[in-house]
Amino acid sequence: MKKIILSILMSFIFTACEEDASAVDEVVGVWYMPQSLNRVTAGRSADQLGGSSLNAWNYSMVITTNSDQNFVDQMSEADGSVNVSGFINGELKFMQGYFDNYNNASNVFVTNYNWMSMFQGSELNNNSFISLSLNNYPQGVNIDQPGDSGYFDYNDDHFTAYTNDGVYFEVSQDIDYNYDGKTLTVPAQQLVDSRDSTLTITGTLTHSTIDIPANTSTEIMSYDGDISWDYGSWAIHIKEDGKWVEVYTFEEQQNPSGWSNVYVDSTVAEWEMKDDMIVVTYRYDDVWPDAGGGPGIGQGTWLYQVAYTYEIENDNLKLLNEFNMCEFEEDYCLEMFEGQYGLDYGSLDEIKMVWELEFSKSPNLRKAKKYQYLTQKSLARHSKFSIKK
Repeated sequence: MKKIILSILMSFIFTACEEDASAVDEVVGVWYMPQSLNRVTAGRSADQLGGSSLNAWNYSMVITTNSDQNFVDQMSEADGSVNVSGFINGELKFMQGYFDNYNNASNVFVTNYNWMSMFQGSELNNNSFISLSLNNYPQGVNIDQPGDSGYFDYNDDHFTAYTNDGVYFEVSQDIDYNYDGKTLTVPAQQLVDSRDSTLTITGTLTHSTIDIPANTSTEIMSYDGDISWDYGSWAIHIKEDGKWVEVYTFEEQQNPSGWSNVYVDSTVAEWEMKDDMIVVTYRYDDVWPDAGGGPGIGQGTWLYQVAYTYEIENDNLKLLNEFNMCEFEEDYCLEMFEGQYGLDYGSLDEIKMVWELEFSKSPNLRKAKKYQYLTQKSLARHSKFSIKK
C-alpha cells in the first residue's frame, strides 16, 4: 500500500513539473505590442515612455459608484474658453486641475493643446502653443502640479506662448482666478512680459463630464486610445533564465531621403511562473544626489511586482492584472478621488487600474503618421535619439 501511495504522489509531482515546464516553454520568446496614443501617453516624450516599464502607459481606470454621478473628464475639451488677445491671440479649451475642499486652494493648468490629438491634423502647425498655470496654494504646500514646466517657482502663476514663426511671450505674475474643481473663471486682466509686450486674458471654462451609472463598473480612462497608428512599439524578451526585458522603440522618418530619428530604451526585470500566473519583479535603486552634486545614499533597492493572469492562443499572448487603488487607507483615498473628479462625497465605492495587454509573435506595427512640427522639435532635444538611414 505504501508503495502504491508513493507511486501516486510521484506521478502527481512529475505531472506538475511537466505542466510547469510546458507553461514556461510556451511563454518564453519575444512578444510584440504596438504602443497606441492614449490618455496616459498623451503629451509624453519618447524618452519618458522608454524610461519606464510598459505597464506604466497601458492601463485603463475603472470606477464604481453607489449613485449616478458625473465624472470630471480632465482630458477632454472643456465647455467655454479662456480667451487670449493682444500680442498673441488664441483660445484655451483644455484644462487639468485639482481643488482642495479643506482649504479651498487649487492648482489649474489650461492650454490650447489637445493632448489626445497631438499628432493629428495640421492645426498646430499654423497656430501658437499657449499655456496658463494657476496656483493659489499657501507657501510651502507641496502637491503635484499638472502643468509644471520646471521654469518657474512652484508658487508662481505663469503664462507661456510661442508660435512656429518664432513669436514668444512668457510672464510670471499673480493672476486673478476662481476654480471650484469644475469651473474656472478668469476675470479680464492684462499680462506684461519683460519686453513690455501686453495681452489680455479672460473667460470661463467648465470641465466636460462622463456619466457614471450607479453600481456599474465604468471605464473612465482607456489604454487603447487611438489605435489607428503607433506611438512607438514594445518588444518583451521573456527568457528561460528568468530575465524579462522590455524594449521600447520609437522611429520617425524626417524627410524623403530616408533619414530617421530612432529612440531605443529598455527595462530589465525578472519573471517566474507562480500559481498559474506570470509574476514580474522590477528592481529600482533609490539613489539621491548629495549636497555636493554626486550620488548620495538612498533607501537601497525597492521592488515593484506585477502578477498577470495570462492566455496564449494562436501565437497571441494576453496579460491581465487589476489593482485596487484604494486598498489601503480606503476612506481617505476614496475621498481624495471624489474631490479630484468632482464626485459626491461618499459616492465612490471602488477605483481600480486594469491592465489588459495583447502581444503577438511577430511585429504588428500599424501605419505611422507624420508628427507635428512642434513635436518634432521637442523630440529632437532628447539625447537618446540617434540618427539612422
